[in-house]
Amino acid sequence: MERSLSTYDLIRDNAGLADAARTLKGAEAIGVDLETTSLSPRDGRVRLIQLAIPDKTFVVDVFEINDLSPIKEVLEDGPVKILQNAKFDHQFLYSEHGIRLSPIFDTMLAAQLLDGGAQGASYALEAIAERYLDERLDKSAQKDDWSAELSVDQLEYAARDTAILLPLREKLAENLEKEELVRVAEIEFGAVAALSEMELAGVKLDVARWRELEITVRERRDRAADHLESFFPQPEGVLPLEGLGPRLNLNSPKQITDAFRSLGIELQDTKVWTLLKVEHPAAKALLQYRELQKRLGTYLEPYPKFIHQKTGRIHANFLQCRVPTGRLACTNPNIQQIPHEDEFRRCFVAEEGYVLVISDYSQIELRILAEVSEDPAFVEAFRRGDDLHRLTAATMYGVPMDEVTRDQRSDAKRINFGLMYGRGARSLSAQLGTDEARGRKLIDEYFANYPKVQRFLQSTANRASRDRTLRTLAGRIRKFGSEPVPDDRGAMRREAMNFPIQGASADIAKLALGYVNDALKGLDARLINSIHDEFVVECREDLAEEVSEKTRDAMTRAGEELLDKVPVEVEVAVSREWRK
Repeated sequence: MERSLSTYDLIRDNAGLADAARTLKGAEAIGVDLETTSLSPRDGRVRLIQLAIPDKTFVVDVFEINDLSPIKEVLEDGPVKILQNAKFDHQFLYSEHGIRLSPIFDTMLAAQLLDGGAQGASYALEAIAERYLDERLDKSAQKDDWSAELSVDQLEYAARDTAILLPLREKLAENLEKEELVRVAEIEFGAVAALSEMELAGVKLDVARWRELEITVRERRDRAADHLESFFPQPEGVLPLEGLGPRLNLNSPKQITDAFRSLGIELQDTKVWTLLKVEHPAAKALLQYRELQKRLGTYLEPYPKFIHQKTGRIHANFLQCRVPTGRLACTNPNIQQIPHEDEFRRCFVAEEGYVLVISDYSQIELRILAEVSEDPAFVEAFRRGDDLHRLTAATMYGVPMDEVTRDQRSDAKRINFGLMYGRGARSLSAQLGTDEARGRKLIDEYFANYPKVQRFLQSTANRASRDRTLRTLAGRIRKFGSEPVPDDRGAMRREAMNFPIQGASADIAKLALGYVNDALKGLDARLINSIHDEFVVECREDLAEEVSEKTRDAMTRAGEELLDKVPVEVEVAVSREWRK
């Protein structure tokens, strides 16, 4: 058996816990780890809490000591708490014992930040310890039964995993300092409690409405399939038989390619951008069918299965540093990507007697682009409070702002966001439904009006190609690795153009998560969802005005910490349903 990195005291009574609290109170940092009987606090309990300082680890048997109040102050204030995947531990401690861990240092998040968006390495504790400390941890006890009588091996394992957090934090903190990532690490650590509690709160789905919508969308899908098939000739000698469904497998690229060939159209592939360039109405019909099929298979059919029996709510999993830009990702299920249409969002509701406070940043990524490019027309437009999409349309089409049509504003919006994401004339023209020459002309006109935006985007892409790294306003780093193969060069340049903008948006959103969560403490209100620049809070109905104001102030504060040249605007709405 591998030796422990420190001695440990097993604590099974209140007196021992009080003694441990006195010892821990004066520490500069404490390693913290839990052993639980399940991976979810809705289905299991905390069995052990391990608390490590140099040369000593306390292993607290929570089955024997249910009152953790002696160590509550130490865990909620004072020394830095070092954890691996702190969101997990925070959920159990907050759910079962009302303890909010603070301040924290998360070794998993620190390692992910240092890798600058690379996704190849494992971020399990044993992998990080081996990379940074050359220590090998035996994790075989991880899958043991932690609800029964504990063995010496289990206690030793628990103590060892916690003790290693102390030297690991020292090494990671040294690297964060060296790579100038301390500020962005603080932002990530500050968002952990908010994300943990947001997952615990979950969202409520009106299942009856959802099922009705599923029936409606399935009918639309079937009509779309019939409409699509109507464009293709019937095979010779085969009569259509009513009720037998589509003749084609509409999800088979080969059958779709063959069907379009029968119309005299050769498709290179059946990807969206290829179909957008096809003028035949069958291409549009196929895209419509696919979108409806996706809504059924991705959202409407599976989502009710995620409702937890005990809570009656969906508890998704938010991933904090899995996306290179720093944006949150979401799984099981992805409640960030619910379609924007009211018919979908109205199915997500507040509990009886509660409302949803829905807050989002107004055009935050365009404001960031104005900030980093320092384009005077962009900056001044936001300072005046102009509608930037309308202004862009007016300048590009040479008409007064009050004469800009809805379609012109829509085109300008696509161009504003498309160029920020590094789109070229080909993809932009396909999205606008025009030819490539017209797309190029619109881009040229755009950059003629916003020349510093063009210089910023080009210089950013060039810097990424030269230095292989980029940073956001908060210092988040993106490492692009080795020289790309020729086919990937364009993709890398597009990623490079977008990273400082989307990355800064992620930094602001994560700052805001922490600030909003703190502002809601003591109120019957809680964050239940975060969709990049939009937050959803569920609160008691009579608190809606107060919660709206606190949420707006917290989000504005976060934005103003990173944006100096342009104002920050937050729009807030209150509704029983998730729609404005």
